[in-house]
Amino acid sequence: MLNFASPIDAIIFAVEVFGCVSFAVSGAITALRKKADLLGVWVLTFIAVFGGGLLRDLILQHGAPHIFWDPEYLWLAAISLAISTVCFVLACIPKTAKTLELHRHDFWLYLFDAIGIAVFCIGGVRVSYNALPDSIGPVATYIFCIILGVVSGVGGGMFRDVFVGEIPMMFRKKFYTMPCIIGTTVYTIFHINSIGDPYGILAIVLSVSVIVGLRILATIFKWNMPTAKAFSAVLDEETKNKN
Repeated sequence: MLNFASPIDAIIFAVEVFGCVSFAVSGAITALRKKADLLGVWVLTFIAVFGGGLLRDLILQHGAPHIFWDPEYLWLAAISLAISTVCFVLACIPKTAKTLELHRHDFWLYLFDAIGIAVFCIGGVRVSYNALPDSIGPVATYIFCIILGVVSGVGGGMFRDVFVGEIPMMFRKKFYTMPCIIGTTVYTIFHINSIGDPYGILAIVLSVSVIVGLRILATIFKWNMPTAKAFSAVLDEETKNKN
């Protein structure tokens, strides 16, 4: 049975479910595209959903990671298992398998993914702030919470891509990480300096809006971080000459 310490915790969990569904679908589809079996689908799904939180907890070193004892994570794990199993069953049927592959980049999936990342970033800030050492200074507090908040949001996707041998999306596509840094910074400022649930809810709404809004705009207008195009062109030319 879930017991929430405050309405904010209940709100965060409710929205985390959306993120969990999105990450579970992305993890399952990534595994299926690599022709993984059912166990592989389950493993990659759990990595996508919980990788960021697991890395955050290991960095904090404050006991067993939340995924192994927190009831909220146990519920999210059950949802992830169910979603990934459904994806696997659909992939076993020719017609639904084709539909699953054709619609894996639909806009609503990007939206859910953006919401999930935003909420996991917020959850990471809250967990990190509660685990702060007493001797840490104010500047270090902000840096500590922002970095671990971002790690919580993007870590699962990073591990998912690494496990299947791809360059993580956070390093190469759709302005992926910068919205998380900006939105997490907004939430950290509110969370550290505000008192009371009304301000906490405002901080959640504002930071989620920043992250989701920037991610959606990046998807629509194809925003990307700058790359060394001249160097890439030289590499492409060398590869072409070798072939």
